[in-house]
Amino acid sequence: MVINTKELAAENKKLKELNAMRTDLISLNAHQIRTDLSAAKWIIKMLLDGDYGNLTPEQAAALKKVYDSNEHAISLVSQMLLANKAESMDGEYIFEKANIIKFIEEVISGFEGEAKKKQVEIIFKDKDRQIPPVKIDRDRMKIVLQNLIENGIRYNKEKGKIYIGLEEKSGFLEISVKDTGIGITPENQNKVFEKFFRAENAKKFLPFGTGLGLFTAKRIVEKHGGKIWVESTLGKGSIFYFTAPIAK
Repeated sequence: MVINTKELAAENKKLKELNAMRTDLISLNAHQIRTDLSAAKWIIKMLLDGDYGNLTPEQAAALKKVYDSNEHAISLVSQMLLANKAESMDGEYIFEKANIIKFIEEVISGFEGEAKKKQVEIIFKDKDRQIPPVKIDRDRMKIVLQNLIENGIRYNKEKGKIYIGLEEKSGFLEISVKDTGIGITPENQNKVFEKFFRAENAKKFLPFGTGLGLFTAKRIVEKHGGKIWVESTLGKGSIFYFTAPIAK
């Protein structure tokens, strides 16, 4: 059997183009959905804040449920976009030297409103230490840290805490995100990084979710040559660790 390498190359090119078209279509539609949901969010928020007049307690309670469902929908679409981006852009990472302290502080600042709403305190323990720069794709690594902090808030108890720490280990920087939330059973601690997986206690605590966040985070960390893992005690919280290369 003679293999025509030119035909194979042409077919491979065609498949890549079709896959790129599929990815672009998913991103375009998801962005449009998120835009529409965000517009609805602010209208609902204005109604809840009384900008269009006072609501009865029953009206306010019903509208609050609509607001919460809309927030969940926005989160789901955002996770779809992140997963789609991570899968479609494996070869397009831009690695650069970054000040990890400033990087983490910038990410934390984006969660001030959400943390305040849930009454969760985010504590960056090592922000005053001298830490060497890391070599990362800023946009991708931001996705990883955002996901871990967001989960730390969502699955935490009210007035809970999130601790972020740093340790240098064999040419890598180990970043830890510890929460005081619901925790993960031992048998599920490896499964949480699988695509679409959600633990039963997570589903009960927060019914909405895609199971894509940690899967995406794992792909990104591994593209940096690092690893990601979790240690957890059910009912007491979890510590997620991931590593990033120290810049030479």
